[in-house]
Amino acid sequence: MRRLLLIVALLIVRPAVSQTDDAAPASPVPLAQRHWFAVSTAHFNIYSCGDVTDTYRLAGQLEEFQRAYALLAGQNATASPPIVVLAFPNHDAMIPFLPLYQGHPGNIAGFFTRGSDENLIVMSLPNADSPDMDVIFHEYAHLLFRHNDEIWPLWLKEGMAEIYSTFVTGGNHVEIARPIDRHLRTLATEQLMPLDELFSVGRNSPQYNEASRQGMFYAESWLLTDYLMTSDNTVLKSRFPRYTELLSEGQTAEQAFTNALGVSLDAMETELRRYAQAGEYHPIVLRVSQDLSAPLKVSTRMVTPVEILFRFGDELMRIGRLDDAQSWFTQAQQLAPESPLPYEGLGLLASERDDAEGAVKELQQAMQYGSTSFLTDYTYAREKYHLTARGNMYGPLSGDLAAEIRGDLEKSITLMPDFAPAHELLGFFEMVQGDDITLAEQQLNDAIQLEPENPSYLYTLAQAQIHAHDPDGARRTIQPLLLPNADAKLHAAALEMMQQINGL
Repeated sequence: MRRLLLIVALLIVRPAVSQTDDAAPASPVPLAQRHWFAVSTAHFNIYSCGDVTDTYRLAGQLEEFQRAYALLAGQNATASPPIVVLAFPNHDAMIPFLPLYQGHPGNIAGFFTRGSDENLIVMSLPNADSPDMDVIFHEYAHLLFRHNDEIWPLWLKEGMAEIYSTFVTGGNHVEIARPIDRHLRTLATEQLMPLDELFSVGRNSPQYNEASRQGMFYAESWLLTDYLMTSDNTVLKSRFPRYTELLSEGQTAEQAFTNALGVSLDAMETELRRYAQAGEYHPIVLRVSQDLSAPLKVSTRMVTPVEILFRFGDELMRIGRLDDAQSWFTQAQQLAPESPLPYEGLGLLASERDDAEGAVKELQQAMQYGSTSFLTDYTYAREKYHLTARGNMYGPLSGDLAAEIRGDLEKSITLMPDFAPAHELLGFFEMVQGDDITLAEQQLNDAIQLEPENPSYLYTLAQAQIHAHDPDGARRTIQPLLLPNADAKLHAAALEMMQQINGL
């Protein structure tokens, strides 16, 4: 059985919130009027209007998972921007906030979306009657494996997340890769899809989105990952890590698979069918150096109505539902016209729509009303920079304007030192200004260290190295952008830069 870390009565003072029933509201408006509260731990900020005890339980289980993974893979593996969890009281309440597929909410039980400023998990709240955390652990695992996000094919991303979704702990040991009943049922009644089809599934594929087809995609992704991690085929298990290495070198999913494992797709399909028919699965049990059931520090506060309206709009904006997001931000503005939050939301929304003038106007209003958001300062500086440069971002600014933009970026970094985009933009700004190229390189290296999965930072650093008369350094920096699997625009820009370097 899963051990629950929180002893609520001993650790936390409960907020004076009413216990809501599980009936979904008829529309999103009543949901916003419920008593929302925030439960904060060392790594998570959980917003919910559901049962308080269930929310504390969720906080404990998430922190338990985080502790375990940090002990197994190192603290750097779990380092990330703040993690916000929107825990709706039930699935029906969450539906208006799901990503759209062909104009309708997707058929998903929860999701994770990554950002440079914060990571977001959206889910319905597990409760005593339905305590399973598999969806939540699955979504959090996507964050933990984010450094491979640009290179792993979708089947491996989802397969690894499913392996970790079965996480349980018993003090000093962790167990993952337990068999998943719903996948076993699917595998028992449906035919495996060909591996070349599995490898080609993307985020917009029907196999990933449509209820009638996604069951086998998830089941087979789990089965293949489980086989390569836990089966008695020690040769393939030892070769499996090479798959990621070859993907990072630019090989396709199929090429890297056959080259790394030394087996054809047809042979692997045969072996995978045999593995499914045998039905013998062996969970991975790992020892950790600390007792994971140590007490957890938690703080709780009430959430104001304007803040939850902002949170709803922010969540919808992050999944591309911009018109729906604007509706919530506008409601927040009508409710609390002197709060900075609605103007922050409308400013960020204008930025998403490439409306620099609108963004500057709204964000300036947010700052006048007392905004303390690092994202507001960063976005305000970036959009003002775009307006001032008027298409020529490589022209240095002079006087008070340059000082103002530099000051806003420095303020953003002071408020959130781990925010990589602010470091990157300040590095680019200093490179263009030309006053301190060493500082520019330092800021860009900080951005790369904080967010190594963002390849665009490498291109900016290489530009700075050229300005610093270091062509050899620039060559080394842009090498990853010259691989076949690099982003097409960055790849083309890197080729052009290499020609420039060679002509120096």
